[in-house]
Amino acid sequence: MRWTHLLVFVLLLAMATPAMAQAQEAATTGHPQGWWGSFGAGISGLRFACKDCSESQPVYEAPAGVISFGKSIGTKVAFGVEIGAALPTTEDRKVAATTLSGMARWYPSQAPFFLKFGVGLSRARLSLTTDGQTQSAMRNGAGISFGAGYDVRLGRSVAITPLVGWYMNAIGDIGVGDTVRQNVSWNTWSVGVGVTIY
Repeated sequence: MRWTHLLVFVLLLAMATPAMAQAQEAATTGHPQGWWGSFGAGISGLRFACKDCSESQPVYEAPAGVISFGKSIGTKVAFGVEIGAALPTTEDRKVAATTLSGMARWYPSQAPFFLKFGVGLSRARLSLTTDGQTQSAMRNGAGISFGAGYDVRLGRSVAITPLVGWYMNAIGDIGVGDTVRQNVSWNTWSVGVGVTIY
């Protein structure tokens, strides 16, 4: 499973590399102006923690996706909304960890490099299969996110955007069957490539 996710990420980078090289020669540069939208995919590592969990919790590797849209204000700041998701799966466990955040991008220099910060809602859905029977539970909470990206312009209205992100979420207690975990939280680290349209 781990190698599958790694292969997908390498293929995404391979597709993005020629576009980046062309962009350096022919594309316009600068920050996005007006309304914009972005979508991307990559891989993530997700680690749960809780009050009654063991200290050595595993890190689940999983496919990840992100969709965001917003509007630039001036030349250095853009505000928007972001939806991110990580979907780790094992033989007996499925998790859907999602966040919905109000988000700000900050462009600290003339280069189209940006930092992003977000705060909003999180949701975790956990399904456990035991002896052929599947039980599910869902819980809502709060989350914050940080990240960075670089808009490699392909023209006036399209860019390839490599992204890295970190999401921290807390959902309180969650129970599946007879098992209840207290003060559940999780951290997600993600790396991917997106397409931004202005």
